[in-house]
Amino acid sequence: MPRLAFKPDSSFFRKIVIGAVGTRTVAANLAAYKHEMVELERGSLDTKLWKEVKRKRVRIPDLVCLRCGVRVESRAKTKPELAMSHSASEEARSWDFGMVDSDWIAFPICEAIDEKFWSVGKLNENSSYWHERNWIRWNSHSYINYFTVRAFRSTPASATSTKGVTEGSETTLAWDAVFVSRPAVVEVLEGQRLTVRRDSDGHLQTRNVRAGLRVLVTQRDRLQKHQVIASAVMPLTVRHLACPGRMPRNHILDLLSSRERTQRFTGVKLARLRNERSHRKLIRDLAKDDEEDIYIRLEAISYLASVVGESARELFAPYIHSSDNQTQLEAIIALGETATDEAIQILSEILGNTQNPYFIRSAAAWCLSRVARPEAAARLKDAFSDVDVKIREEALEGIVAIGGPAIPILLAGLEETDNRIIAGCAEALRQQQPLQESAVSRLAKHLRKEHPSEWVVWLFGHLSRDQVAAAIADLQERSPELHYAISVLWSFVDSWIAHRWELSPGTSFPLAKEAQNV
Repeated sequence: MPRLAFKPDSSFFRKIVIGAVGTRTVAANLAAYKHEMVELERGSLDTKLWKEVKRKRVRIPDLVCLRCGVRVESRAKTKPELAMSHSASEEARSWDFGMVDSDWIAFPICEAIDEKFWSVGKLNENSSYWHERNWIRWNSHSYINYFTVRAFRSTPASATSTKGVTEGSETTLAWDAVFVSRPAVVEVLEGQRLTVRRDSDGHLQTRNVRAGLRVLVTQRDRLQKHQVIASAVMPLTVRHLACPGRMPRNHILDLLSSRERTQRFTGVKLARLRNERSHRKLIRDLAKDDEEDIYIRLEAISYLASVVGESARELFAPYIHSSDNQTQLEAIIALGETATDEAIQILSEILGNTQNPYFIRSAAAWCLSRVARPEAAARLKDAFSDVDVKIREEALEGIVAIGGPAIPILLAGLEETDNRIIAGCAEALRQQQPLQESAVSRLAKHLRKEHPSEWVVWLFGHLSRDQVAAAIADLQERSPELHYAISVLWSFVDSWIAHRWELSPGTSFPLAKEAQNV
């Protein structure tokens, strides 16, 4: 049975979110130390999931620095602790699987500072209905504790515990540590006895650090919230965190030649992202090696397509048409990372082929949104008329994620003849608020037509009054009916019912015909 077979969707998604928020925070934090962090493990910065197909993964650190090559694994927590999930029976689920001694482990703290929950359930004869919504605003604390993998491997864990069935039934390993709960200054340090003065109220607080833990601070040190001040494991210092600005000599070559597969994967990815053509022979050999890990081979052909300029269609065809769903999914994602014109064309074909399974088309739509180029946005816009409503929703989510480059495509889409495309463009523009003044002006021209589109009217009714008031000021006298319609929509959007409103909250199942017209 899969490891997360019993984990509820909401619980699993929450953990995915915490992980992504934490990894983003680590990348931003290390930028202050001159690192240029990029995603190493695909998906570590996002929450995209394909429930139909479990993604094929290599357990690998989340981030890597393009400048110095250091790899960083983010273990986001909701409270300060040095703890990691572990499996003693399954090697691939051990806490340090796929990592080497020089890798770093970061422990960002992510807290839900504002959480709202709403749900409604109804029963009508033999059908029931349940709908819930959960809004969370996350706060990532600025101070992050960093350690090397070597430091943890050389220090036995002090405690173990087993998670429940809903959490995957894994073991948690913990290492003893003491954290400061709020900003303070070390006033007195005598052996294992520590006195700090809190910044908030000047209060002195003394604590005795138990034997066996190393005190990590000195007198007059300024401490930040959640900073580790005593631990069995030695953390990295500020001096160690600074990026040297260059990689060790022959670093990528050494990675590509390593017996550790995650090292080889890192070498290929660094070569691709740094656009280094000098490694093309060795990487081509990895791509052709049938005994090499599939994840590495896909990264290798992504390099050959994007850096060397070889045909993406020829390279990826055997994997995209594989009989293994996991390989198909990962191949499409790797193809999307090449971000070439040919890749966009192939992804567009995959998305447009209604004979393809949903997960394949969904992956193509997601990849197009990550490319974030006008031609990718144009293909997603066309998908608003797809026969599969779920694909329309994927396209909508993707084109919203593209942001600014998609705005001209969406504005032009309002003049299409297909009402489904017009509706999708209007909704995508609504989610892009605030719109630039030039976009609002172009929309206002639609309202001045003899027969303006009802979707443009609908869109204006969902835009901020302050943003569009000047653009439609003349409507009150020139077209009072139109101005009244927009005002009615404004009244709804500003009302209390809008925040919990949903279409058809009854208990009857949606009809197929109704779904097609969404």
